[in-house]
Amino acid sequence: MKAFILVFLCVFPMAAESHWKVIGPLCASQITLVDHACSFLPFALPPPTPPSLIAAPGPARPDNGHHSRRHGPHRRHRRHRRESTPEEEICCRWLREVDDECVCQLLAQLPAFLSKPVHQYSVIVGEACNENFQCGSGIKPHG
Repeated sequence: MKAFILVFLCVFPMAAESHWKVIGPLCASQITLVDHACSFLPFALPPPTPPSLIAAPGPARPDNGHHSRRHGPHRRHRRHRRESTPEEEICCRWLREVDDECVCQLLAQLPAFLSKPVHQYSVIVGEACNENFQCGSGIKPHG
């Protein structure tokens, strides 16, 4: 249902808004495919995987009179990255297929204050991908 509403708004914009451009069928199908693929993503991210000890404390060494600088278990501090889910991978696969022009045409429907001379839109899908779409200015100079 969500995809139908998106396609309807893209293909049949309100008649009173004559500055809206009709998005072509190729763009509508690209947006519909990525919308369907990404509709299986959860609304909330799953919790990160629990940290694991890289080196567990070993048996105590006999004290030979030398003082060691190391005390306690040794841990390697790493950024804990969660693995991407199959749903995220599928969403990213279809997101990579969307042309910049299609995203820019869709986002050009936003109010003028959200536009700037040259801009980049990023779509981040968990840890699976970060897709960037480059758009030119949607603002036409007055004159």
